[in-house]
Amino acid sequence: MHLDDVYRDFWYAVRSLRKDKRFAFVAVFALALGIGASTVVFSVFYNLMFNAFAAKDAKRLVVPVVQDAERPGDERALSVPLGDLDVIRAQNRVFENIVGYTSVDTVLGNEGPQAYQFFDTRVTSDAFEFYGVPALLGRGIVPDDGKPSAPGVFVMSYRTWKGTFHEDPKILGKTLTIDGEQRVLVGVMPARFQGFGSQAEIWIPVSRATGMPSGERGFSGELLARLKPGVSQQAASADLDVLVRGLAALHPSEFPKHFTVRAESATDYLLAPRGGGAVFRSDIKHLLYDLLAAVSMLLLIACSNVANLLLARATTREKEMAVRTALGATRGRLVRLLLAESSVLAMAACVVGCLFAWLGVKFVPMIMPRIGDIYGAGRIAAETGPELNPPVLLFALGLTLVTTIICGVAPALHVARTDLQPQLTGAGRGGNNGFRHGKFRAALVVAEVTFSIVLLVGSGLMMRSFYLLTHVDLGFNPKNVLLTFFVPPHTTGGGTRIYASERGRVILHDVVERLKALPGVRSVAVEDTIVGYGPGRGLEASVPGSAHSEEAGLLGCDENFLKTLDMRLIRGRWLSEREVTNAQYVGAINQRLARDFFGDADPVGQQIRVKAFVGPVGPPQDAEFQVVGVVADVKNAGPQQPSMPMIFLPYTVRGGFVLLLKTTVDPASLGHAVQEQVWAVERDEIVGMARPLEDFLQRFTYSTPEFGLFIAVPLASISLLLVVIGVFSVMAYTVSLRTQEIGVRMALGAQRAEILRMLLRAGFMLLAVGIFVGVFASYGLTRFLASQIWGVSATDPWTFGAVVGLVVMTGLAACWLPARRAASVDPLVALRYE
Repeated sequence: MHLDDVYRDFWYAVRSLRKDKRFAFVAVFALALGIGASTVVFSVFYNLMFNAFAAKDAKRLVVPVVQDAERPGDERALSVPLGDLDVIRAQNRVFENIVGYTSVDTVLGNEGPQAYQFFDTRVTSDAFEFYGVPALLGRGIVPDDGKPSAPGVFVMSYRTWKGTFHEDPKILGKTLTIDGEQRVLVGVMPARFQGFGSQAEIWIPVSRATGMPSGERGFSGELLARLKPGVSQQAASADLDVLVRGLAALHPSEFPKHFTVRAESATDYLLAPRGGGAVFRSDIKHLLYDLLAAVSMLLLIACSNVANLLLARATTREKEMAVRTALGATRGRLVRLLLAESSVLAMAACVVGCLFAWLGVKFVPMIMPRIGDIYGAGRIAAETGPELNPPVLLFALGLTLVTTIICGVAPALHVARTDLQPQLTGAGRGGNNGFRHGKFRAALVVAEVTFSIVLLVGSGLMMRSFYLLTHVDLGFNPKNVLLTFFVPPHTTGGGTRIYASERGRVILHDVVERLKALPGVRSVAVEDTIVGYGPGRGLEASVPGSAHSEEAGLLGCDENFLKTLDMRLIRGRWLSEREVTNAQYVGAINQRLARDFFGDADPVGQQIRVKAFVGPVGPPQDAEFQVVGVVADVKNAGPQQPSMPMIFLPYTVRGGFVLLLKTTVDPASLGHAVQEQVWAVERDEIVGMARPLEDFLQRFTYSTPEFGLFIAVPLASISLLLVVIGVFSVMAYTVSLRTQEIGVRMALGAQRAEILRMLLRAGFMLLAVGIFVGVFASYGLTRFLASQIWGVSATDPWTFGAVVGLVVMTGLAACWLPARRAASVDPLVALRYE
């Protein structure tokens, strides 16, 4: 075989396809949809699974994780003081290096009269050297910055440099007073760098004060380690478990009573559920695998579709192939010619598919969950998003080769196995050969319908699950509610103690009154948690004189909490202003606690004892609260989890400084106004969050299933479109083969309605077989979606029934046009049809 022959084959394929533009357009469009969708999903998969970190040797990054044996699913990053980090560094045998960093906090930065508010992360002084990403401007934090005598420095994120400081090229050397300490900006990191928390806007080195003992426990941070080459995660976990158990023996109050420690890869830590499973995030890792499987099915549907079209085209060109054979062409040459056509189609589809993928990766970041971004958590963050980088483009080229082979096999086998001699005598059309390949084409359509059913059922289950998830009765109304809090700088352990003091109460009262006066604010409530996601844990509660006790969550709030959140009062009354002001030991309980403790009896006026109750000040001690009312159950661990028994206490007893603003305008628009009112009362206060309450539901619970839904539904829709194209093409081809038969039937008296029913019956049989196989396959495969759906069975009959109905309707619609055209043919024309 010479290159000239290959060139001529390809050039002939291009000319041939140009003559049949409609066929070429449909084939390229179908393949481009499959290649484009596959490339987008692979881009998300690759960049999150294998390219999530900009750090050097990112594959060896691990995060030490603590598993509380008494609370299954409660896995958290190991957090240790600086002295314990020194012990782990010195005694471990598995890590090349290990660094620490704090959870993201909020600080004030002052430059004369100008004040800035930043999210900051404190890192050990070798953290940037460990990560290995060079600064965009200046330098990163270096080990010398952690020495006691070192001048104060900080490093800024690209996002802050661009947004707050408008990409000032002369910003290096700027001095800010951060938390009362002067620090000089020494570097700006590149856009991709989000090491040690995606929310971080500045990074500050941790330095030991002069004379600080090695056992100092003031700094406590999460850890990030790099394995030594050749060390497995299992070996690292075993070594780490021994070290941490030794530390737990010295400081038992800082660790769970029973626990295990393991080294988890940074990628797994980033993508897997954390902090109580579905409370904060769904399982993104398994979702990515599910989407990759779904898009593989879509690509097979597209290839089957184009193979079907090419097979029909090869069948209609049998006479051309017979003439070529008569002129001396070998069967190998004919196969090569047909493979050249499928190659041309695949290459054109690759170009168009990459264009579709380019558009897709522009859209995907808008729907991607904010991985590693949980409002102040110290979680490591994904440093990448979907993009058409070299590995992804290489994948697209690989798909081109695969589709060339898959699409070209059917027509090539058709030519290789078909006896072309009858075509020269005019006896080949409509014979057994056409019937045999008609069955093969029908099998391809059945396969398309089967895969489409699987995709549609999976998407349907995700749609139904998401609908149920977003329509859960939360027990409160999150619409038009802004959540915020404010604390003084240098605050450790929260502002509970501060706002329990006389001055703190005055500040809190003045801020609340100012916020109430803002235009668009209906009411303001004070409480102590993120409603819907707290309280996370409770204390042992019981009725005096009863042996029965349960864990009950305590939520501190004020008299406006009920109306601000539109909660439902079931019995009795809510907390009064006098009870809140005087810090009386009263409380409203939820329905679950009332049912568990009092059954059908009226709980109003009864006492509930809380063991080891902790107030804003003073040591833990048992306390009794009088029940004044009962409210509907309120979700406290996300919409998926049942509500725990809860007691709503005056925040002056419990402590609280979180504010909820019920608004008549978009709550997000009031963020700046809230900050101004807080600073008007106390200029040094740090205002945290200022986010709509619905935003937390979206970030913590809805974002991941919504992302999966926004990817899966288009894939399923494309598969249904390709099925319509496939059914239509098979029916049109069948009608063309049976045109003479139809003419004979009509000449012998068959009515148009009978012809129409006959052809629709043939099309329906294809659909029925595909639907049967598809439903059976879906029944077995949907179990892999179990981690992505909630509130609905993986074999939900309503979803299966709706999908079957949809496929039947669209499939019969695809059959209708060629069948109607055949029923309308003139019998005389049909009898003369060649």
